[in-house]
Amino acid sequence: MPHAARAALGSLLGAALAACAAPLIRPFFGVPVGGVGFVTVNAYPKSWDYVVLGLLVIGAVVGGFVACGAAPASGAGLSREFGGRSGRRSTWIVASAVFVIMLFVHDHPYQPMDHFHEGEHLTPAFLLKSGERPYRDFFVLHGFATDGGLDALVLGDPPSPRRERRLQTVLDAATLALLAPIAAEVAATMTGMIAGVLASLCAAAAFWIPVFPYFRTAPVLLATLGLLRYARTKRTAPLLLAFASATLGLVWSLETGIYALAGTVLAFLFVGERTKRALIVAAIAIALPFVVLLAIRADIRQFFVDSFVVIPRAIDAVWSLPAPAPFSAAGARYYLPPVFYGFLLALALRRRDPRMIVIAMLSIMLFRTAAGRVSWSHTRYATPLLGIALIAFVIEPLLSSGARLRRAFGVLLIIPFFFYLEIAQNVMAGAKLLAGWRARQKHEGLVAYPFATGKGIYTYPQNATELAALNGFIGDKTFLDFSNERALYYLLQRKPPMRCFDVPMLSAPPLLAESMAQLNANPPAFVVVGGDPNIANFDGVSNRDRVPELARWIDANYPVRTKIGRFTVASR
Repeated sequence: MPHAARAALGSLLGAALAACAAPLIRPFFGVPVGGVGFVTVNAYPKSWDYVVLGLLVIGAVVGGFVACGAAPASGAGLSREFGGRSGRRSTWIVASAVFVIMLFVHDHPYQPMDHFHEGEHLTPAFLLKSGERPYRDFFVLHGFATDGGLDALVLGDPPSPRRERRLQTVLDAATLALLAPIAAEVAATMTGMIAGVLASLCAAAAFWIPVFPYFRTAPVLLATLGLLRYARTKRTAPLLLAFASATLGLVWSLETGIYALAGTVLAFLFVGERTKRALIVAAIAIALPFVVLLAIRADIRQFFVDSFVVIPRAIDAVWSLPAPAPFSAAGARYYLPPVFYGFLLALALRRRDPRMIVIAMLSIMLFRTAAGRVSWSHTRYATPLLGIALIAFVIEPLLSSGARLRRAFGVLLIIPFFFYLEIAQNVMAGAKLLAGWRARQKHEGLVAYPFATGKGIYTYPQNATELAALNGFIGDKTFLDFSNERALYYLLQRKPPMRCFDVPMLSAPPLLAESMAQLNANPPAFVVVGGDPNIANFDGVSNRDRVPELARWIDANYPVRTKIGRFTVASR
């Protein structure tokens, strides 16, 4: 039996043993503390989910490594087809095609605003443009660039959310186009490279989820590309790309930046050369985020406190969701990638193949984002390298084998991969989105926002009427948004009365204590206590259940209630 087949069987056996042990250890784990959210209200031991995934990966690695036995070493170089000018030209063509297609698929300039998600970055951008300092004057959850830094660059004056929407579309397309050069580093043929890119786009549902922040995965993809090229060439520039992408990722998108940094360090320990040059490159990379923080006048101490103390202690309690049932379609989509990455790592260690190590390490780290907030979209968002790995390390070797039986098995494997990666659904969704692009450039049935801050975008007539009435009622006074419609601060151009205006995160004791002190020192004139019920009860948990102390303070100090459309405003 070929060593790869033995490794696959060993990984499956190791993962199966880990899965059998997982239910036995669940009683040893408790409910997260440090905040309030779905898992705390439902008393779910979220840390158990992470241990289960860790056991699956470890079981797959150990089982595959032991079962594989001795394996021939693989080179890190590119195939001859991608080694010359024609190979580079092909890669650029594929990357350009992906970029253009994704531009049209993800372009939704007039989609009605989601006051919760768009408020995450529009309000910080408004505060930045008003002269506020990041981290000191406003709380940053997802990373500086993601939470307002990029928006502030393009909003303009008067500000237009359409500009930041266009920017995200371009960044999403550019990030997804990185899959082409990554695939070219590991694929054996041009056909394999194209198939790998398509498979990865489908694995990430890039044709299917048109408005999703794929650009946040850029640090992971850039680090992967840099490490792959460094493993092949041993040149300094790719190593600097990998290290710089990983460290700058902390201010680009905190979560994926941490995963990029962890994956890069672990992969480099296996594939890198510990030389003076590497130390210099690492030192430069470490300095870069500090340069950025100084340039944007950030509070560096608060950056470290929020990013590495407050958020890690609270994030699972506030925003995580339970893992799906294992014997379900969602369970297969969730549990199989870690097992495959474990198999890939076992095979990589036996073959001493740096390409496999890089892909496996970065993929395992990035999958942590799917393990936390478990949902249909997040599970797919966390697997952008899955398709490339399946094609380059499984399908291509089988189809290029001299043994007829192995080639036949490779052909048969394409069938379950086709369904698992949901290729048909992605193609149909992508075709529909491409066909509807021209229609999406119109805003029929929508009206202009009643404020200059809504320049260039449109909304439903009822929403425009309600927002205008809310603005007229509040006047030039300050307000606290307790409804979770965070875009209200941006739309009405009112600064939040406390540093952390993310109501669910106020269930974290340090942020709540800080905010209560700020509210008592400078109480707002009004409190928006009700709005869109879907936003006010995110994950089925109301804001009153998340932050009961703040709710009691509002009731005690703002007893009068006024109904304005969907909004309920509390006043003295």
